[in-house]
Amino acid sequence: MDNAVGLSAIALGVLVLAGLAIAGIAGLRLWRAVRSAQRRATAAAAELAAETDRLSASLAHLPERQAELQASITALQRRAAAAALLARSASEALAVLRAPLRYLGR
Repeated sequence: MDNAVGLSAIALGVLVLAGLAIAGIAGLRLWRAVRSAQRRATAAAAELAAETDRLSASLAHLPERQAELQASITALQRRAAAAALLARSASEALAVLRAPLRYLGR
């Protein structure tokens, strides 16, 4: 009977040690996974901060760019008006130059 108690104690000790080994391995894997996730999160946060800085810089230049675009649109409208005036004048000049042809029958 004393042997049964001793064997039970040894079996319990082996089972406890095996459980502790399994828990230790699982804990090590968990620690590695958390560390890896933390590195990825830090890298993603750095990328996000860089993108935020880039967008802030773009937004800072937006009013300046809008002013440039408005000036370009205004200049283009003036050129279009000048081209329309030139086209109208050319059409009138062509009509004047062709007027004698009407009298000649051509």
